[in-house]
Amino acid sequence: MKRSLALLSVIALARTSALAQGCSDAGVCSAGPIGQLHLWQDSTADVVEYRHYARVGYSYAIGEQGTTIMQANAEISIGIGPRLSVQAKVPFQWASGNLGDNGGFGDIITTASYAFIKEHERNFTGVIGLRLPTGTTNAFVTDATPFEPLVRPLPMPYQTGLGTTDLLLAAQYRYKRWTTAIAYQHVLDQANKNTFSHEAWSSNTDARGYFESYHLERANDLVGRIQYAYGCGRLSLQPGLLGIYHLGMDSRLVLPQPSVWSNDTTPFRWVLGGSQGLTLNLTADLRYKLSEQWAIEATLGTPVVTREVRPDGLTRSLVTGFGLRYRF
Repeated sequence: MKRSLALLSVIALARTSALAQGCSDAGVCSAGPIGQLHLWQDSTADVVEYRHYARVGYSYAIGEQGTTIMQANAEISIGIGPRLSVQAKVPFQWASGNLGDNGGFGDIITTASYAFIKEHERNFTGVIGLRLPTGTTNAFVTDATPFEPLVRPLPMPYQTGLGTTDLLLAAQYRYKRWTTAIAYQHVLDQANKNTFSHEAWSSNTDARGYFESYHLERANDLVGRIQYAYGCGRLSLQPGLLGIYHLGMDSRLVLPQPSVWSNDTTPFRWVLGGSQGLTLNLTADLRYKLSEQWAIEATLGTPVVTREVRPDGLTRSLVTGFGLRYRF
């Protein structure tokens, strides 16, 4: 346990040094069984093997420019057989910051997982799934003026979705207390309708601190993670490292304005230099077993390496979460 407390101290220190940087997961890092804490207690097998679980959770995060982002998740996993299961996660998200507030349902994630190897000391599981664009990307605020209301588009940290349909592919291998996983998130369809630009908020200096994201198009992600589980009676702790590599550069739409030099107003895509690269996070998962079926959970994540440009609104300096899980 001393090593566990030391690791948590490192995470807390990293949180302090990484404020206002960081990047959150776009979906595949926690899809289905990926990232789940598998040990319910110290290396002792469960008396009953439960195929299904339901989970409700709440997370609190600090995003871009100090934006507060809260999310409630409802998740369910149904075992179709001893090796095959399907999962679905439905989020509801709120965001509040210096430009306004917004809330609503987020992007639904559905997955299917199959355990090719399923033993007490080792397990190999494959996962396939989709992130569906059920959230919004075009929320706005209205400023009343003496003459008429003025509509201002909100940047991506305030939106509840990414505006993409994504294919999720992952493989996870667990040996005793060690768990490793590799995952890939591929954009199948770009449908982001966000229209945030600095020009739309020309009189607001706070808005210039956010990345412009007019009809943003995201690149794909490659993910790797490694975790180690400690067990002590009813308590399980799983510290780890999570790396997210953005495989290409994102781009946004630019609408040129006519000028004395050119009347060409044809829209074009502006490639966002610095949006490709690595984000590395320290993570920790905690689970306390209330009974054979009920458990409470907690999570913590903070970045130590970040990309320079993060226009998709997934910037996080800190993510904390709490949940209640029921197995049946």
